[in-house]
Order: sequence, then C-alpha cells, then structure tokens
Amino acid sequence: MFGNFRRNSSVRMRSKITNTMNQLHSSLVTLILSLLILAPFNTSDAQVKDKMEKELNKIIYFDADIDFEKVPGMVIGIIQGDSTYVYSYGSMSMAEDIMLKNNTIFELGGITKVFTASLVELLVEEGLMDYKTSLNEYLPKAIINDKSDITLLEAITHTAGFPRLPHGIGKREREANNPYAYYAKADLHEFYKNYYPIDEDETRYQYSHVTYALIETAIENVTGQRFEEVLTEKLLMPLGLEDTNIRLTEEQKSRLSLGYNILGNKTKPWRFSSFKGSVGMKSTVDDMLAFLSVQMGNGNTQLAKSFADMHEPMHKTEIAKNNYISKAWHVIKKKNHSIVLHAGSTSGHQAFAGFVKETNTGVVILSNSENSTNSLGYLILRSLNQNWRKPKARL
Repeated sequence: MFGNFRRNSSVRMRSKITNTMNQLHSSLVTLILSLLILAPFNTSDAQVKDKMEKELNKIIYFDADIDFEKVPGMVIGIIQGDSTYVYSYGSMSMAEDIMLKNNTIFELGGITKVFTASLVELLVEEGLMDYKTSLNEYLPKAIINDKSDITLLEAITHTAGFPRLPHGIGKREREANNPYAYYAKADLHEFYKNYYPIDEDETRYQYSHVTYALIETAIENVTGQRFEEVLTEKLLMPLGLEDTNIRLTEEQKSRLSLGYNILGNKTKPWRFSSFKGSVGMKSTVDDMLAFLSVQMGNGNTQLAKSFADMHEPMHKTEIAKNNYISKAWHVIKKKNHSIVLHAGSTSGHQAFAGFVKETNTGVVILSNSENSTNSLGYLILRSLNQNWRKPKARL
C-alpha cells in the first residue's frame, strides 16, 4: 500500500522553522524509524506522515543545512517497508511559487547509468551480451579499437581505464551548459577508435561517462534498434515508468522543472547527440520510487530477480572508506547493511537515489538546482536506519 503525502514548503514555513532554531535540537539519533514502529499502534497514518515531515525538516534545515536561496525546490520520496511517502519543498521557479509535484519531471544525469546497466543485465539474460566478452565484439567493426581489450563488465563497473569525458569534447560545445548537444556519435566513435587505455590495473576504479556512451552504441548494434526503443520495450514499459525517458512528449515537457546552475541562473534542458545512455534520462519521483522498489527486490518479481546481483560489491573505489562499485551502483559497506546509491547532476538539476535492501528502506531526491543535495539523501537514509543500527527486516 502506497501513501503519497504532498506538502509544499512555503516561505512562511521556512520562516517559522528559522525562528524556532534555538528551541530545537536536531539529532540523527531521533529517528524516523522509531516513529514508524510506534505509529501503527498509537497514531493514524496522517499523524505518521506529519511526524515524519517534522523529522525531515530537522534534517533539511539543520543537519544538511539546505539553502533554499540556492536550491529553489526539491521533491523527496521515501520508501519504508510497503509504504511510500512524497514531500515537496520550495518551488519550481525562483520567480514565482509553483509547487513541485509527484509528476514533475527532472533530469537524472549520471543516474541514467543504473538504467542502462539494468538493461544490459536483461540483455545478458537473453544471451545477447556477455559480461566476459570484449566490448569490441559488440561495436560496429568500423570503430573497433585494436588497442583496447576491455570487457563489457569492466565498462559497466568503471574499471576500463577510460576518462570521464572524451578529450576535446569542449571544442564541440556551441551552447553554454549543454555539453552533449553537438558532440555527435561519430565524434565519440572516433575518440574510442584512437584511444589507448593508460591504466593497466583492471580493478582500478575510474568513473567514466565514456564507457556508458559506448555501451549505448553496443546495445544498438546488438539489437538493431535505437537505444531508446530497447530501453522502453525491455525496461521502462514492463515497470510501468511512463514518465521516464530520454525524449519527452510535448505534455511531459510542460511538466519538466526549470533548472538553475550553481550561480542561480536559469538553464536550458540538456540535449543529446550522444551520451544518452550515460547521462540522458529524465524522470519523476513516483517513477524513481517504483524503479528503486524493484531494485530492492519488490514489485515486478521477474525483473527483481534479474537485478538481484547488480548490487554486489565488486571493486573498491577511492571515494571513501568501504566504498565499492557494483554494476553501475555504488555500495557502502557497513556492519549490518549495504548502502546502495547513485547520484546525478546536469547544469540545472540534481538527483539522488539510495536504498538498503536489508531494511527495505529507500530515498529519492530530485531538485532543480546544480547545487548538490547528495548529503541530504544520505542523511535521510541513515536516519531511516537508526544511524545504521537498524536490524535487518524479518522475512
């Protein structure tokens, strides 16, 4: 059963919270989970939602210190067991008060990669691809790189030794803050064909947009279809994600949130001549929660089984202690939990998705600013899990 709770965080609410800062003592030890455990016996569902909002407000305004002058608005989605809650803060626009809703669309940036990796998992199941096979085997013969023997798995796990972006991509940029609009697939293929991977350590993590752009080409070559068509047919439609895609309909464009860069200037949506499978997707909080739920093992049983091993830690990263890369997802190992997460950014939007399978908890944050909200996502997820002391859910 899903419960959706929408409440716009107005200027008056922020002012009231600010005026009572000295009376409140924020603590991550005061946990949302305890409210959820006690609430079914003592309170109504509406009261649970209200109490959860109060805890969220403490984290947002005190622990994460979100500045709504820099982040005009955001939508937060929470999965707790079999319930889902959605909260709206701020506005779609800096100029006027327009509430962000469950169906407001945001750019996902790098979170696109977990969709692409999920699609690859399905193609591997079908026998169309194999993780141990060289990526060259799946690319058109005209662009094969004889100097590279990277496997599909190395490309998926960012251990292929390729850079974050192709050298010289900035020379193709004709429009500020729209880096992929004029960088054609032919440019990408030319870069790959002549690039020599410099890292011989096949387990060394190096985050790369390039490898996922190449995987997009590989999928098209293997299936004989456009990437968006394969993605929709095999992943988005079976999951019922009607507001998630690369290209939007005219009606969906009307629901796409405005975006603002780090200086607070309005930005245009990204356009793509390449890199769609790396950073090109857009979605809503409702669709992201549905996608996250299946990744956690809920919902669509067959797809949940298909994605079950995508979150196994494979290689250590240098991002932080106990941080690993799996198939697209990053994994932080704790004593009793594995925190699975990914973030994304564009010139005007930020996105965060994270979950803990063991406790069936998840968080999605979509915001209309280039300013990061990643720490907020982690703090909410930590709070849901009692500062990582929450026991595993009973089966």
